[in-house]
Amino acid sequence: MKLERCAYCGDDTDLPFECSYCRDPFCAEHRLPEDHRCVRLTQIRASRFGERKVVRDGGRDRPSLLRRVFGRFKG
Repeated sequence: MKLERCAYCGDDTDLPFECSYCRDPFCAEHRLPEDHRCVRLTQIRASRFGERKVVRDGGRDRPSLLRRVFGRFKG
């Protein structure tokens, strides 16, 4: 059985996990894209976020959530 090195931490692993985004081998601890800071995942998310042209500023004319909630209790 051939050991492979985790592309993130460098530990030898006999059962490497291949990332479906970057195709690199990883140990069990770093198998998820978020756990090994996958560059491809970041690129894919950025491109998909840009496609939707989503703006998440909450609207500049709306009062903040705290002001809306606590504004109800003014007496």
